[in-house]
Amino acid sequence: MYHPEALNPIIGFLRDLGVGVEVGDGGKGGFLPGTNIRNGVIHIDPETLLGSGDVLHEAGHIITVPRRHWHRLGSDLQTSIETLVAEATSPEGCTDPVLEASAKFGEMMAQAWSYAVTRHLGLPPACVFFPGTHKIHEVQDQHPMIEWLERGTHYGPLHLAHQGFTGYSGVFAFMGNNGLPAFPQMTRWSVD
Repeated sequence: MYHPEALNPIIGFLRDLGVGVEVGDGGKGGFLPGTNIRNGVIHIDPETLLGSGDVLHEAGHIITVPRRHWHRLGSDLQTSIETLVAEATSPEGCTDPVLEASAKFGEMMAQAWSYAVTRHLGLPPACVFFPGTHKIHEVQDQHPMIEWLERGTHYGPLHLAHQGFTGYSGVFAFMGNNGLPAFPQMTRWSVD
């Protein structure tokens, strides 16, 4: 496992946020090796977990969804969220903008959110962005996702700012001023 030393601080942080985390065999058979989500609870199998940061990344998807829906999230988070959007859409086509953002931009927000958590906890961002993550297998000095987040060219912080998690930053600073400190500082860690 990449960065096993980060697993316990990550679990503690998530539990403090109210995200359910269970360690054991339940982590098998999920979207990412060693993680599985059932009824909004992240199950972790440390024996098959590739990197401790995968737990943060999966949590990054959960926290973009209003808490009242967490219990409906399963191992295929995208399908779970799209189902919630469909159910929330009125006959006139109006939908819940928070759920819509989670469905459309959840991957980018989860990447940025997990990076911000590593910075907040003093963990290396490489625990989230290690070789093979996000379909990037060859990593020289550091994963390019880290560079994009640090340079301010990654779209995730923009969407987190739109949702009120953080302020606008990087090349997107001109998009507006929501009065919040710039990414990677976070004003809140979940959408509600």
